Amino acid sequence: MIDQKNARLAALAFTLIFVSTVAVLMARQLNLGPERPAPGFRTFGPADAPVHVYEYTDLACPACRQATLRIDEMRKVFGAGLRVSFKHYPLLNIHPWSLQAAAYSDCAGEQGKFKEYTDLLFASQEKWAGAKDQPKEFETFARQLKLDWEKLRVCSEAPETLKRLRLDIAEADMKGVNATPTFFVNGKRAVGAGQLIDQAMKFDNVMRKAAKP
Repeated sequence: MIDQKNARLAALAFTLIFVSTVAVLMARQLNLGPERPAPGFRTFGPADAPVHVYEYTDLACPACRQATLRIDEMRKVFGAGLRVSFKHYPLLNIHPWSLQAAAYSDCAGEQGKFKEYTDLLFASQEKWAGAKDQPKEFETFARQLKLDWEKLRVCSEAPETLKRLRLDIAEADMKGVNATPTFFVNGKRAVGAGQLIDQAMKFDNVMRKAAKP
């Protein structure tokens, strides 16, 4: 009886592993777009925009800094036709402070200054990304933007903040993201600013089709 029970449990465990593995492989192969929305402070543009770009980014990544400049340009060009959502994907094996930077940026977002804070982090990557000790820039930028530093510091260590970041990372891993920046443009993958610009060449057509009655 016990052997039969153990056999059933083993079979169930195998089935669950098999199903989850297949789901991950399908998600990667089909380039399924993220279903879990980014927080409001990390999202820019109207909800009904015909083009929605999700960007998986690392605040210590030089290529992400350049990509953000391109995104800013696209938002100006395409206006209400474009919606952009940012997801964190810190590459901790090469950027030891990027997870903490992501936490501080989200907490700055909760005080209404996500974009301003991340812009400062991107602009000063060479100062903090490779620091041996806790980067002083995290506090400096908070005070520069007149944020409540103590509230920001507590928020950066809060379980709900860290859980939100872990969910971003897990989602990216499931989708096979292994480089930053990686974009999903209406569900279609684009790696790096070059591929994003290639996709942007088609935005006008997408917007015209969406505008037809």
